[in-house]
Formats: sequence, structure tokens, C-alpha cells
Amino acid sequence: MKHIRTRLFFGFISMAILTIVVLWAIQAGLMNDVYRDERIRTVRENLEDAALAGSINYDNLSEVVNGGLIAFSGSGQIEYSSQRAMMQGMMTRTIRNLVPEGADGEVRYVRAMSSSIEYAVVGVPRPDGGYLFAVFSMTDLDEYALVLRRQLLLITAILFGMSLLLAVFLSRRMSRPIRAVTRAARELAAGQTAIDLPVTTQDEIGQLTIALNELAVELGRTEQLRRELIANVSHELRSPLTVIQGYAETVRDVTWPDELKRTEQLNMIASEASRLTRVVKDILDYSRLQSGVGQINPVTISIRPVLEDFARRFELEAQKRQLNIRVDSPDLDMVFDRDRLEQVLHNLVANAINHADAGSEIVMTASQQDQKVMVEISNQGKAIPDHELSQIWDRYYRSGKLEDSRALGTGLGLAIAKSIFEKHPVDYGIRQFGGRVIFWFEARQAL
Repeated sequence: MKHIRTRLFFGFISMAILTIVVLWAIQAGLMNDVYRDERIRTVRENLEDAALAGSINYDNLSEVVNGGLIAFSGSGQIEYSSQRAMMQGMMTRTIRNLVPEGADGEVRYVRAMSSSIEYAVVGVPRPDGGYLFAVFSMTDLDEYALVLRRQLLLITAILFGMSLLLAVFLSRRMSRPIRAVTRAARELAAGQTAIDLPVTTQDEIGQLTIALNELAVELGRTEQLRRELIANVSHELRSPLTVIQGYAETVRDVTWPDELKRTEQLNMIASEASRLTRVVKDILDYSRLQSGVGQINPVTISIRPVLEDFARRFELEAQKRQLNIRVDSPDLDMVFDRDRLEQVLHNLVANAINHADAGSEIVMTASQQDQKVMVEISNQGKAIPDHELSQIWDRYYRSGKLEDSRALGTGLGLAIAKSIFEKHPVDYGIRQFGGRVIFWFEARQAL
């Protein structure tokens, strides 16, 4: 029995057989005595009630006890002997020998010599010194027990048939989700993560199915992140590595004696190496955010000093591009992860510098909006087509082409910002008006 379905089937059948065996044991071993004792108790109680009543309606009492009656006076004479008294002569002699010892309410059994019929004799004393005996056959009890056994036999057949059908149904029903979970687990082991098992119950099997579905989702997410990481690495590292290799070979084979060209090319190698470091950092940050590694630790932050600090950080780069950075913010406190906030602002400001028109102004603002702090980074630049607005936050997506080789970032900045916003979570977006492009996000205001 290797299959759980077979085990369940035989388990249900075994339970049904055990129930039937216990039922037969009770019927054969206990119920006959129960029926006999109940019959005798009923007869005794009827005799006692009649004896205490004084005036006895023998015909009615004979019908009630379903047997014959024999009444003796205090002097031992027969006062009444019903026509239903079985083997009247022999019974009369037998009962006379029991008086008065036999009139104690206990039962005596008498078997006819000419037949196997057994009779029960029950006697009780009367208040006037006489005695009242009832004689009844035990054959009716045996016949009643035989009828019950025949009925029990029919019930057994019906019960076994129903148990068989129920065992087949339940074993299939209970084993089906277990076999489905087993197949799904094998598929997961084989690397197939597109699994969505239906949850049909709320018991332990249903909980196991839910857990397996969640495992499939997490494994699928992990596999997707693995593929994205490989794609990110191959996409972003190829270019700087090619440049580094090319310039290094050139310096080694051609320009080493020429100090001016050697220095220029070594500077280029250093620049590409620095860019490579930024690429690796952004790829790791993006992968960690997507995989859920690292916890968000919101703290109270005064936003104005942070914005002013970033204005100073990018001041030199802005001057190279003939740009001005201005901060317009009151003293507001917001709740955000400090390290993640710096990542967001770095990426948004770098994006604003990359796409700003020369001689224009980049504005960093913060304002209060219904117990929230709205942070905006805006620049004067080329408008983004409407159909591209929903794609701006995707990794490596760039609106238009940047002809400036000094472009900041690696193409992952907005994707990283989006992941950080979703982890907190906060509302964010982009809007355009008056020739300005505005990236914004909201955070809870600290009270």
C-alpha cells in the first residue's frame, strides 16, 4: 500500500468492519440478556402493582403480562388459574412447591419435558397472605432476538455497501489535493514555478496548498530576479569593461611612451572603472530592493536641511552644465528611511540634471499636503511624450537620447526610486506643465 489513496480506502473499510463487529458482539453477547431482564422486570412490576391494589382483574393482568396467572390464598388453595397458564397441571404442581419460598419476586425457570420450550415463573406475595404467580414463555424473546438478528444482517449488508462507497469517495476526495501537492512539489523541484493550485478546503491540506502556492510565487520571483540580475550585469558591465580593456591594451602597446596620451587614456580607464563601480552598486541595490532583502526603518527627518545638502553636493556638476539649483522648503518633518531618502533624492536630482536645458534652473521644493509632506524635483527641459510617462520608472528606460557623454547615473535610478517608494509605501508620480517636468512623492508628516 504505497499510495495514500489505498491507505485511506482500507482505513475507512477497517473502521466500518470494526463498527459492524462491535454491533454484532453487542447484539449477540449483551442484548439477549437485556431483553430477558427487561421482560422479567416488567412482569414483576405489574404483579406487584396488582397485588398491592387488592382487587385484581385477572383477565386484564394476564393480557398485560402476556402469560398465565395462578393465585393462591393464604391457606395455599388456588384462587385463580388462567386458561393461558402453560401446562397448567405441571405448572400448578411446580408452583405449589415454590410457595411460599418461590413468591419472593425472583424468577424461576421451568422446561417442559416434552419440548425444549423454557418458561419463566415469577411470584410475589399479596397483602392478605396469598401469592400471585405469572407463568410466561421465553420463546417469544428468542423469536424477537431472531428477528432482530435478521434485521441486523440486512443492516450490516447495507452498512457495508454504503461504507464501501463512502470509502471510495472519501479516499479519492482526500487524496486528490495531496497528490496534486505532490505533483506540484516535483514540478517545483524541476524548476517549473508557474504553479497555482486551487484551494478547496480550509483544513491542514488547504493550508499546505496555500503554502505551496506561496512558495511557488517566491521561487518564481527569485528566478525572475536571478534572470534580471544576469541581464543587468551583462547589459551594464559589457560597455565599461570593453572600454577599460581597449584603453588598457592601447596604453600597453601604443601610447605608453607618450605621457600626454597615456595620462588621458589612464584617466579614461579610471573614469570607466568608477562608472563600473556605480553600475555594480546600482544593480545590487535594485536586486536587493526587488527581492525584499533589507528592512525599511522609517525615522523622523527634517526635509529642508537634506534638500540643501543635496543642492551643495550637485552644485559643481550643475555649474559645469550652466545650471542653477534652488531649494524652496519650509521647516517640515517627514517620516522616511534616511538612507533610502538619500538614494531617492540622488537619483531624482541626477535625472533632473541629465535632462535640464542649459542655463535653466532645477528647483527642489517641499510642502505640506493634508498631514503629508510633498517633495518635488523639477527641471526645465524637453517634455516627455504622454505614452512614455508610464514607462519612465522601468529599469534602463530613457526618454529620448542623451547626447551628453557626461550623463549621470546608470539607467537604474528611477527604477530604484520606484522600488523604494513601493517599499514604504508612498504615493509618487510625474507631471508636466509650463515647460517643466516635475517628479514628486509624498510621505507621512511627523506630528
